[in-house]
Amino acid sequence: MKLHLNHRKALYALFFLVWLTGCIRDKVTRQYTIQSPVYASKASVLANIKASTPRTISETGKIYWYGKWIFLNEPGRGIHIIDNTNPASPNLKAFIELPGSQDLAVKGNTLYADLFNDMLAIDISNPMQPQLKKRLVNVFPDRQYVAGYYVDTSMVIVDWISRDTIVDASTDIWGMPGFGCINCFTANAESGGSKSSTGQGGSMARFAIVNEYLYTVSEWELSTISISTEYDPVIINSKQMGWGIETIYPFRDKLFIGSSTGMFITDISNQADPVFIGGFSHARACDPVVADDKYAYVTLRTGNACTGNQNQLDIVDVTSLTAPSLVKTYPMTNPHGLGIKGDYIYLCDGRDGLKVLNAANKLDITLNQKINVPDAFDVIVNQDLLLLVAGDGLYQFRIAADGKLSQLSTIKTN
Repeated sequence: MKLHLNHRKALYALFFLVWLTGCIRDKVTRQYTIQSPVYASKASVLANIKASTPRTISETGKIYWYGKWIFLNEPGRGIHIIDNTNPASPNLKAFIELPGSQDLAVKGNTLYADLFNDMLAIDISNPMQPQLKKRLVNVFPDRQYVAGYYVDTSMVIVDWISRDTIVDASTDIWGMPGFGCINCFTANAESGGSKSSTGQGGSMARFAIVNEYLYTVSEWELSTISISTEYDPVIINSKQMGWGIETIYPFRDKLFIGSSTGMFITDISNQADPVFIGGFSHARACDPVVADDKYAYVTLRTGNACTGNQNQLDIVDVTSLTAPSLVKTYPMTNPHGLGIKGDYIYLCDGRDGLKVLNAANKLDITLNQKINVPDAFDVIVNQDLLLLVAGDGLYQFRIAADGKLSQLSTIKTN
């Protein structure tokens, strides 16, 4: 029996050595595209704010509609200025380079935009000759790091250099098992709403203007900024709102704030001092929100940093602002931004395009129309016009009495 046992141990040892040799010989690798930042001094970037000649749109981001102008953010790079005098033939007029920009809003002759963790007030009385008027420092402390790289008070990231690299999948680039590739981006990596008499933004916005105040949200706080003197914004207060704040949408004397865990309702009857009055919780997911007198419309989606597992539209009764209640949930493909007009919801359902939903009966909404566009991201509804941001460009539509859309124009990305 002992002899048989020793033979068995020897066979096990031999098998282990063959298996280990095979693992060493058959090395498993993984290919990444690594993005390395290009830095410049913040002073030189601020001194160089100007309108350059129009350029093709490489990537679409958040939008703001003000009078005859459309302002389209190209994430991390700047803002396209579009003359929309004729919605059937919009005209790219200029591009303002603003490294690290994501959000924007306009009041009078002033454009408010972020530059990483700072906020800028830019005179656009002549949109072709913008002038920086003021910088508010560290309004967005959560933007201090970009893809793991630190942005300090003196240097900012102005570009990225891409290079492909192959790493050992068992150890990754850190030489340690089990660690992922930090600051590595795969090819399928996924890359707001304000509404006031001064202009209008989409449901994905982090800026909102109401009368003489600009409200902004970072990952964890709501800031109130006086813009009674347009070129001279002054921070009045900042309030903690919990973690995972994403979007802000004003309706009359209320702010509807979307977070990764729910929707908050803030009263701005005293516009200088927002007061939290109610909320609606959901499972963890990103959630833009728009609202009217009776209902809030909230989308939840997967496939992003919010790590949720739901793709749906929630309709929430907000007649009791202190105790909102869920009316009904509708499954969606991958919903992003949305807008409303009367009984119709215009919902960006990601790869499934733009959906026009008849919501006259909140318990039984129906699909009225579907526009096939890639990666539908956000919309602005402006009277009988609709502006859509999609993965391949900026679309404009005319809204008919039955809610259906007819396309007027497209500005394609390159």
